[in-house]
Amino acid sequence: RLFVGIAMAVAIGGTLVSANAAVDKNAIKAAFAKAPGAEMAYIANSLVAKAKKADKAETAMEVLRVAVAIKPAVCVSVVSFVCSLVPDAAADIAAEAVRLTPQYTREIAKAAAKAAPAKIDKITIALLKATKAKKHQMVYNSVVAAVPSLFRTVNQAVLAGGSSDSKGVITTVGSPIAA
Repeated sequence: RLFVGIAMAVAIGGTLVSANAAVDKNAIKAAFAKAPGAEMAYIANSLVAKAKKADKAETAMEVLRVAVAIKPAVCVSVVSFVCSLVPDAAADIAAEAVRLTPQYTREIAKAAAKAAPAKIDKITIALLKATKAKKHQMVYNSVVAAVPSLFRTVNQAVLAGGSSDSKGVITTVGSPIAA
């Protein structure tokens, strides 16, 4: 009986979460509908900050997608704000931003690394997986330049095989490089 009760609670809870997610998506779209580009990062920050703790990562991802769909140039500022609010999801958010707006890869890498330095290793690997091999060195250099004091952490992540799925070569540094 206990198992059946838990299974039913999970099933019911799952439908409630998906219903809430649809409501959140509509609210997010409405919040950005007539917003000028200069206010989009602030609106993104407000929406993610107001979200329930369990929904922050999903809200942050949806906020990013909606904002970039409306105005791609705001992706860097949105990534910066959102990654600082949800550092555990910073790698996924940065990777999604690069997929949506590859022309801003360097700036996204720097913004995410500065906003969530504790997750710099995961951010670096996620960005390397989201980009083509010819951009890997640029991503690495951007992340290391953004937070030079953590270059060893980035090196360890890269050397541990974070970019091993590519044919590219990344030259790591032995000391911090200037921003």
